[in-house]
Amino acid sequence: GEDAYTSIQTLSGEFGVGMQDAIGMAKSVGDLAKSTGMAVEESAKLVGFFQMSSGLSGEQAADLLKSADALAVANGVAPGAVLKDIAENTEVFANFSSDGGKGLMRAAIQAKKLGISLGTVANTADSLLDFQSSLNAEMEASAMLGRQVNLQKARELALTGDMEGLQKEILNVVGSEAEFNKLNALERDSLAKSLGVSVTEMEKLASAQGKNVEESKTFTDLLGED
Repeated sequence: GEDAYTSIQTLSGEFGVGMQDAIGMAKSVGDLAKSTGMAVEESAKLVGFFQMSSGLSGEQAADLLKSADALAVANGVAPGAVLKDIAENTEVFANFSSDGGKGLMRAAIQAKKLGISLGTVANTADSLLDFQSSLNAEMEASAMLGRQVNLQKARELALTGDMEGLQKEILNVVGSEAEFNKLNALERDSLAKSLGVSVTEMEKLASAQGKNVEESKTFTDLLGED
C-alpha cells in the first residue's frame, strides 16, 4: 500500500496523470520496480515519462523498460546503471527519440559498454548540431592531425536522432587505441573538441572499439530447433 501510494503521488504530481489512471498504473510500476531492483519512485518516473512521451499505457511502458533491462543483461551491462542513466537523461529522450524510445534505450546500453553516459552522447549531438562551431572545430582538427576529419555522417545521425549510430560513427572518427596513443596532447585536445567530448572520454572510446549492442536471445533461440 505504501509503494502504491508513492507510485500514485509521483504519477499524478509530476506527470499530471489522473488519480484513477494513476491507481490503475500502480501495479505496472510496482512490477517494474520488483523485476529490475529500482526504487518505486524511480520506476514511477520512468513509466510516467514513457507513458507521457510515447503514448504508451502504463503496462506497455513497464514492458518496454523491462526489455531494456533484459537487453542490458544480455550485453553484460548492469541493468540498474542503464535504467538510472535513462532516468537522468529524460531530456535526451524528449529531444532525440523518434521510435518510441527503443533506439535510445539501445544507445544507453551502448554508452555503458563504452564507459560513457547517454548525457555524453547528447552533448556530442548538440555540439555537432551547432553547425558553424562544429565545422570550424572539424577543420582545426584536420589541420592539427594532418588528415581529413569528416563529421558529416555524424551530424546526419545526430540530426535524425540515431544515438546508437552516432556512437558507432564517433568510434570510426576516433580510430583505434593504437592510433590514439600516437597523438600528442594538442592533437588529442583538438580531436576531442571537434567531437564535443573530453580527452578522457575520447580515450575510453578509443579503447572500446568493436563493442556493439548485441540482441538478447529469445526463448526460441535458447530452446533450439528440436
